[in-house]
Amino acid sequence: MSLTFKYKRVKRPDNVEIKSPSIPVTLSANGGKYQFIALLDSGADISVIPSEVADLLGLDLTGEREEARGIGGKVPAIQSSLVVEVGKAHESYSYNIPVKVILDRTDEEIPILLGRAGFFDKFLITFNQKEERIILKPNKQN
Repeated sequence: MSLTFKYKRVKRPDNVEIKSPSIPVTLSANGGKYQFIALLDSGADISVIPSEVADLLGLDLTGEREEARGIGGKVPAIQSSLVVEVGKAHESYSYNIPVKVILDRTDEEIPILLGRAGFFDKFLITFNQKEERIILKPNKQN
């Protein structure tokens, strides 16, 4: 079985709207459970959420600060984890994944990124750019 999603229209910080390989997900932790659109980012080692999402989910942000590095440079972050659920109709998958919570970024909106650790390794992921579709096929080992 597999899950297929169409690319989603998202507005970039410069207000240009593009289609991106983003999927609907449910994120949960500490009793908080909310639906979001998350960008599948094959270039990200780990998943990333902004501090506002971490606050909403009730994540503990008192841990040691570290630097997260990405295309936007270096930013302060805290390592945490949460449950991500992805699915459609009668097929869904739920995994506890590591995340970096990005702190102190008020100059631009930080998207929710699903990275390789804990998510990409659970699926065979196909990005069909021409048809603007993403296919997630669960790995048999999971």
